[in-house]
Amino acid sequence: MLRLPLPETIPSSIEVWQLKLNLRLPISSTDFSLLSKDERARALYFYRHEDRVRAIATRAALRRLLAERLASPADEIGFVANKYGKPFLRHEEGIEFNVSHAGTFSLIAISTDGPIGVDIECRNRGVEEKMFDHYVLSSMERSSGSGIANFVEHWVAKESVLKALGLGISEYLQAVSILPGEGSDYRVIHDQPEWAGLKVWPIDAPEGYAAAVAVKRPNKGIGTLRERSFTLLE
Repeated sequence: MLRLPLPETIPSSIEVWQLKLNLRLPISSTDFSLLSKDERARALYFYRHEDRVRAIATRAALRRLLAERLASPADEIGFVANKYGKPFLRHEEGIEFNVSHAGTFSLIAISTDGPIGVDIECRNRGVEEKMFDHYVLSSMERSSGSGIANFVEHWVAKESVLKALGLGISEYLQAVSILPGEGSDYRVIHDQPEWAGLKVWPIDAPEGYAAAVAVKRPNKGIGTLRERSFTLLE
């Protein structure tokens, strides 16, 4: 697992780790043993072997990273999820995390500075991207030409923002606009006061991929975990 170097504009309280996956290998019994009963069931629900490997390896890697920070056994960490399925630590409000995977890579983002979202996607997705402009891009993005040259780069930025907010992707794509900012940074534009403090950045990704990370800074009106509605994940 590799800790990615991040642009200087990203707070030092944010870490992003990259996991390269060999999807042809058997499922690691060590990784599998770290997962909860529900996590194992969800992973084994996948039909394809590579999807099972991806889910199990990524979750086990997340548990190991969190265990280091919590000084807790990796297999004893508990999670809760909001109504959109975004997971959080059950008994720890100071650490937030998010994961994403595509192809043979997974990203794990960890923040001590507010809710975080991360996304990675394959650049060559085998679809006509223009067909999805009306679905993904807001009216502001379409009228401005967005200024973000690549559709996939735009998508990962927007998805990472919505993941940081813990919202459903399909329901809120039009509610936020991602436009070029200073240098390589992006601007996040919306009309929701409770979303104040959002920042998103493109980050390094393997060749053939695009990735971004977003955070909602706590000094900009962030809520607390106690204000969220959760479902226990065993």
